[in-house]
Amino acid sequence: MTTAVLRSLGAILVAASLAACADFTSNENANGNLPDILIAHPSLATNLQPVFTQRCALGGCHTPAENRIGLILASGYTYASTVNVASVHGVPLVRILPGNHVNSFLWRAIQPDSTLHPGLPRMPLASQPLTPNMIQNIANWIDDGAPDN
Repeated sequence: MTTAVLRSLGAILVAASLAACADFTSNENANGNLPDILIAHPSLATNLQPVFTQRCALGGCHTPAENRIGLILASGYTYASTVNVASVHGVPLVRILPGNHVNSFLWRAIQPDSTLHPGLPRMPLASQPLTPNMIQNIANWIDDGAPDN
């Protein structure tokens, strides 16, 4: 097969896997009933994991059972699945680059600006976008060096 055909097939597979976990009828509120406060130095376990669990894993996309694109955001898996792990979306970035949220694919994927995640829909796919505070907390954690705390 040619490179163009393989790329097209890859894009179709990614789109199909993303659509498989989507619930486009969700009327979930933007904060998912989670605290929506800005935290200067958030903890992964205390402040971010509840967001990843509620908004990314419980929907069925990023669980150990689904293991979509090797990205598991359930408790106990998030750190190993994201920090310094290469993105598989053809973007030459890692999922979480400690100290640099702008060049971390996970942060880009939750942004409203589609040029930051070309060819992919904004995450989380199956629910409302994360709130600005949630997004900034993720950025703050990454900029703090993405500690396993």
